[in-house]
Amino acid sequence: SHGPGTYAYTLVGSAPCVNDQATVAVTENPAPDAGLDGALTVCGNSVATALLSLIAGADGGGAWTAPGGAVFSGTYDPAVDASGAYTYTVSGIAPCVADQSTVTVTENPVPDAGSDGSLTTCSTSAPSGLLAQLTGAQPGGTWTAPGGGAFNGTYDPAVQASGVYTYTVNGLAPCAADQATVTVAENAASNAGIDGAIDLCGTSGATALFAQLTGADGGGSWTAPGGAAFSGTYDPAVDVPGAYTYTVSGIAPCAADQSVVTVAEAPTPIAGSDAAL
Repeated sequence: SHGPGTYAYTLVGSAPCVNDQATVAVTENPAPDAGLDGALTVCGNSVATALLSLIAGADGGGAWTAPGGAVFSGTYDPAVDASGAYTYTVSGIAPCVADQSTVTVTENPVPDAGSDGSLTTCSTSAPSGLLAQLTGAQPGGTWTAPGGGAFNGTYDPAVQASGVYTYTVNGLAPCAADQATVTVAENAASNAGIDGAIDLCGTSGATALFAQLTGADGGGSWTAPGGAAFSGTYDPAVDVPGAYTYTVSGIAPCAADQSVVTVAEAPTPIAGSDAAL
């Protein structure tokens, strides 16, 4: 309740002695104030933050130490600093002792959905997990199909369609979510149709074998029995009976498809030359 200054002590003397007096000069140094403890939660990719702003009522001019006691600048940078208790110390002028406070920093990891990927599949391929197409992706995220619908992360050509599938890994606040995409291209499987058969006579005209295949794609190629190239039109005058193979190439990763037309050729009946009796 008192203030600094000069305090006088007076001793009254008995006459004829005069009073005697002494003084005490009081100097009062202010107590240092390092403020109230604070806390900071950041993301691994947050910008640098000055910690002094997180200590309420702190005097300026203090010094910082990092967890473990090393000298610290006072500005927390997730790129170089680590989570923990950072201490702020304000020295006192004797006989005042120093005052300390702390800022506890929690750094949450940056979510990583990986690098974008792609998948080319066939309409008859087995289901494929899309997470394997993302480089460096953290597991535990969620998928959405093209258009935003829910997706389980496994692409099945029998039920899904080509397009961009999105993978999202949520972050702990204040970290924002991270996303990556897998672009799926689905090639149609080749179709050489259902095997067929035809019976011809040795005197039959040339016959196109493609008509004997049910549901076949056009644009394929033919091979004769034994593997030689074949035009696709059977001519009894030059060709031989047997299994003629039709092949439709596939766009990778779709394999080629084959079907067979089995040609049977009946011998030409010969009645011989005319005669007279």
